[in-house]
Amino acid sequence: MTVIAFRPRPPAASSHPAGAHVPIAGTFASPSGRTGCLEGSLRVHRLVIVPRGVFVTGVFTGELRDADGSLVGVDSRRATAAADLVRERSGFAPVLRPFRLDLMGLTVDVDATRIDPQLALDALGGGRSGRPRSSGLRMVPPS
Repeated sequence: MTVIAFRPRPPAASSHPAGAHVPIAGTFASPSGRTGCLEGSLRVHRLVIVPRGVFVTGVFTGELRDADGSLVGVDSRRATAAADLVRERSGFAPVLRPFRLDLMGLTVDVDATRIDPQLALDALGGGRSGRPRSSGLRMVPPS
């Protein structure tokens, strides 16, 4: 038998830095009948601005814990959530509206969450190779 040694591939260049996670929190009805909590993060993939509104697509990951702190489970799901553009001192920031997310078959009520505007602009520019990273939108301070 012939064995061919291949050089290991270099790690894929991610369009999102390792710290590009947005913390999220929420609540759910745990299997024990009490109210559990979700603590997790959102890895933003895309910010979409269309005539119907603003939407954020990404991977929502979180730990589901019961009221006593015991771990119910860990799950992640790719989802799209509606957002609002909120005027701030340095421009506009997307804020996820409260929404429901299905994790591990449990319906989780995710709280409203502010997303860093620079992270949203990076997601707006696209992250796939071969596509331009620059977008027509720029951070503009309010007048």
